[in-house]
Amino acid sequence: MNIKLQDELQKHQPLKAEQIKTWLVENENYFNFLISQSNCNKWSIWLEDKATHIYPCVCSNREKNCIFIEIYYQLDRVIQLYQKEEYFKILIEEYKQISSDKIALSEWFNKNKKLASELAFDTEISIMLELEPYKTSKIILNENEFKNIIELQNIFNELEYNQIINS
Repeated sequence: MNIKLQDELQKHQPLKAEQIKTWLVENENYFNFLISQSNCNKWSIWLEDKATHIYPCVCSNREKNCIFIEIYYQLDRVIQLYQKEEYFKILIEEYKQISSDKIALSEWFNKNKKLASELAFDTEISIMLELEPYKTSKIILNENEFKNIIELQNIFNELEYNQIINS
């Protein structure tokens, strides 16, 4: 991976959404070029269908270009979620209005269960650089900009936990 690009991300942490958007736009052509050159077929499959779930790489020897692609992918995913912040805020408001009504809460949760299963978010993105010895690079996001995502994820986690206990 281009060390300059990795350093660029590292020196601006925690990253803000606008910084991520700018970085993604500036590196989109490079990203697409690297996918076309990559030995890892999963990235070209994802490029064709962005709904495809990508599993973390477990290659013992990580290619630098694949690391860059994975960083781009992770940050793109963050921005896709960030663009739904207002929608998440509406869901939180709905939840707060019905939180004391177990039947309405159950219906709300069932209606949003698919979103709950897809909403895996963390303000710290960890990218594996080497398997042995295990080495990662961390990308820290500005937590304040993702507060609705975090709150909604916490609500879903609590409801799932309570559903298991009350079952």
